[in-house]
Amino acid sequence: MKKGLFKRIIHNIHLYVGLTIGLLFFIIAFSGALYAWDAEISHRIYKQSVVAQDEPFVSVSELRAKLTQKFPEGDFRAVTFQGKSSAAKVLVYAPGTYYYAFMNPYTGGIQHLQNMKEGWLNHLKSLHRNLLLGDVGRVIVHWVTLLSFFMVLTGLVLWWPHRKSRRKYHFAINLRSRPVKLNYDLHNVLGFYASCIGIFTILTGIFWGFEPIRNGLKILTQENEVVYDIPVSGIESKTLDYDPNQKVDSLATAFLVKFPDRRVRISYPHKETDAIQLAVIHPQELVYSTDHYHFDQYTGALLQGNFQNELHSRASAFTTLNGLVYDIHLGNLGHFLGRLLVSLTALVLASLPITGFIIWWGKRNA
Repeated sequence: MKKGLFKRIIHNIHLYVGLTIGLLFFIIAFSGALYAWDAEISHRIYKQSVVAQDEPFVSVSELRAKLTQKFPEGDFRAVTFQGKSSAAKVLVYAPGTYYYAFMNPYTGGIQHLQNMKEGWLNHLKSLHRNLLLGDVGRVIVHWVTLLSFFMVLTGLVLWWPHRKSRRKYHFAINLRSRPVKLNYDLHNVLGFYASCIGIFTILTGIFWGFEPIRNGLKILTQENEVVYDIPVSGIESKTLDYDPNQKVDSLATAFLVKFPDRRVRISYPHKETDAIQLAVIHPQELVYSTDHYHFDQYTGALLQGNFQNELHSRASAFTTLNGLVYDIHLGNLGHFLGRLLVSLTALVLASLPITGFIIWWGKRNA
């Protein structure tokens, strides 16, 4: 195939796919750029700040009792202790939705109770994930994400400088250029730099969106051949005076002492066979490096077995990669700078349908 014909085909793919998904891609990328700051925004609007004190936290049972008194319809599920300067984050189920209660870890007072299906930040998350259209919107987002991957690839082919004498113009923007040339550079040059990072956020989105891709990785890592055990408490150890609060409180206290610089999440058992689930989380909420523990709710003994959620050092290749997908997509790997980079990249990607449309419209009317 001649070079000119090949480039024309690539150009037409880039153009018509871009015109088809441009508006939707703008919404997904722009909302993603804003939602990258979920942790910082939610910390402020959900009133999660507390004054650090040189005192132990109140017990899980006390948090549960105070929350039940104020919010009796809520079903207490788990609490995450987020550090000395942050509220304890309590997961509460309610009919048709779920809440997070942010409670002072020193007093047990409720600082904020948030329905996670309401509020502008949660609507922003839904806009990014499903365009506020539920399951239909989620499918649309997945396909737009897949098509955007081809947009990035074809864009890189079109950007590639074939003549050495022109290469310097493909890496820098002349802000003094005419508006038409400046818009062209904003699309091509910024598009190139954003693609270097954006391709990873797009690929992680595709991974979530298409089950055959996840299944392919399971086959590649032999995850589909693994049979996991289910952590179960031995009901035969249950005594007449059994109180689940005692084991939950003692485990929470022990882990908070052992891991003072980590986030500690502990679940509350609801069924007789439930294990007490406990997770030690990186301060930046890195998913792939979270350590999971399982305890018998009657004896407090650490359960042993081949569990899917385990110490991250013992996790399967698929479990580790699946966690890394979250951390790459959200920018957690680079902490604040990682989220900043992901956010700025998403903003540039959101601008490309606009600058691209202006280029097309200008040529159309030339």
